This record gives sequence, structure tokens and C-alpha cells, in this order.
Amino acid sequence: MFGLFALFSEGGLSFWEKIAAWYESSVINELLTYLTERYFSVELGTYENFSVGAGTATTVRNIILALMIGFIAASVMTAYTRQGLGGFVRKLLREECLSPEQAKTLMELGYFRSSMIRRELSRGTTLRMVVRCCEEKPSQDPTPEQKTTQGQDQSSAPDQIAEASENVTPAPQNTQTYRKIDFLTARFYIPEDLRYRADVRFDAKGSSWGLVAVSAVISILAAALLCWLFPDIIALADNIITWLAP
Repeated sequence: MFGLFALFSEGGLSFWEKIAAWYESSVINELLTYLTERYFSVELGTYENFSVGAGTATTVRNIILALMIGFIAASVMTAYTRQGLGGFVRKLLREECLSPEQAKTLMELGYFRSSMIRRELSRGTTLRMVVRCCEEKPSQDPTPEQKTTQGQDQSSAPDQIAEASENVTPAPQNTQTYRKIDFLTARFYIPEDLRYRADVRFDAKGSSWGLVAVSAVISILAAALLCWLFPDIIALADNIITWLAP
């Protein structure tokens, strides 16, 4: 820890360079290196039907570890979506906030102090797939019906459109779809046609943080077991191919 403070007090290095330099000489790096070599090493032999290079074992191990990390990350994201964000969605559904007339503020819903919910609502990410804000600006982009009408007009009278476009100043390309949200007064709701989608996507069943911990332990054990058994699996496959070969 003191080494980290010493690195940050030095100049000439970026933040991530300082973190990388500290990690290389840290106890965490030594511990992870020991665990990787002890439990996640793949020792391949010589096979008649498979070409095994010097870096094949490392590549196989990295693939197994990448799958393990990906599965754990997917479990964490699912729990985050269904538990962290899902509580707000389920609150809107329980309060019957299904139209602009029934919309409520974060204060009324009890989520005003939740920085996570405010951040997700302002970014327009996962939560905004089903949650709407009454104070949003209408989109300045043309609707599909308007695009169809414009296409018909262009096909029927291209000369008139070309002539009119010469006297029209082009609209700015960078348009703002949503304005900044004032979370003290902004009201939120879930449209009725998105109710089923919100109920299914943010269902809390089977997504607790306890299950995430169990999934992580199972993933780590499975990865270690696969690294241990992989040489035997390759040897068995090699023997089968040799036996079946004419």
C-alpha cells in the first residue's frame, strides 16, 4: 500500500502506468500467479494426431480462464440488472405507473437518493428500454410515417424537391433527443405496452447475489478441473483416432 502511495507521488507517469507498475510488484500479483500456476496450469504431452506447440498449453489455459471470467461477468450483470435496477422497475409496476398521468417522481417512489438509478436514467441505457420520462423532449428525427411520406413525395416530384432544396438552409446534424433531467420534478412511468417486457426482463427470481457467489465458485472449480483433465481428454481423443485409423 505504501508502494502505491509512493508511485502516485512520483511524476512522469500516467494513472494507469502507475497502477500497472504497482501491480507488477504487489502481493496480489504474486498470489494470482501462484494460484494460476498451481491450479490452472495445462501440461500437454506428445500426441500422434495432434500438433502441440510451445504456446499451446498457455493458449488453452487462457481460453478456459476467459470462459470462466465471462460466465462470472454475465452472472454479475444479470444480478445487477434484476436486483439493482429491477427494484425500481418493479416499484413502478406496483405503483401502477403505466401512463404519463400516473407517472411519479423519484422522491415519491423512494429512489431519489439512489445514485445508481439516477445515473442509469440519465444515460439512457438498460433502464430506459422500458422506463419513460414525462419531461423528455420529443425526438427531432422523422418518424417512419414521415419518412414514408417524404419518400413518396420525392418519387412523385423530384424536380420540385430539388428546386426547393436550393433555397433551404440545411438543418444542424447534431440534434438533442433528450434534455437534462431534473430529478426533483421529473416523473417516470412504464408504458402499458412495455409492461410484460419489463416484468420479464427485471424479474428478481433466480438472480440473487448469493447465486452469483455460488456461480462464481462453481465456475472457478470447473475451470480448474478442466485445466487438470484437458491433457487426459486430448490423450483419449488421440488414442481413439489412432485406433480408428486404417
